[in-house]
Amino acid sequence: MNVRHFSNAALVSLIFVLSGCATSSGPDASRPVDPAVAATLKRGVAVPTIETSGLDVADDVKSGLITAFKTQADKNGMPVTPNGVPVKITFEEYNARSTAARVLLGVLAGSDHIKARVEVAGNTYTVEDTARTTINGIGLVAENVGSDAANGIATLAGVQVNTIQRVQPPVGMTTR
Repeated sequence: MNVRHFSNAALVSLIFVLSGCATSSGPDASRPVDPAVAATLKRGVAVPTIETSGLDVADDVKSGLITAFKTQADKNGMPVTPNGVPVKITFEEYNARSTAARVLLGVLAGSDHIKARVEVAGNTYTVEDTARTTINGIGLVAENVGSDAANGIATLAGVQVNTIQRVQPPVGMTTR
């Protein structure tokens, strides 16, 4: 194998290692906003309750998801209050790689993944995120799921979703 072929193989390998994948879904934004639901949600939502469905979800993952939810709801202008509309986030799928496996094996170690169902004010939608890179782990996936859950509620309330991040990550270093 000459140097040119080796360089090309190394470049392709690096691209695979640094590549990531993300998916998210929320309420159908093309449907009209229900005025009664919007009025109720605009008064505020409660801190989400988390149902793990028997999955072994780490406490720091749950707290990261809730913190991201609160932050994104605040950016969207949606108050999070103790007496707000109840929000329930139910984990449907969960996979977390160990940090050592993620760093040493990269994409060969699999992926960090969360798929959850969000229930609020009689509406249900799904949010999910996946990270396959050596850089991003389950913490960032949990933050993305929490943000997507808050954005879904803002969509249901007819509130503009603000997705601008305060600190932009380096190019290619996020699952979004």
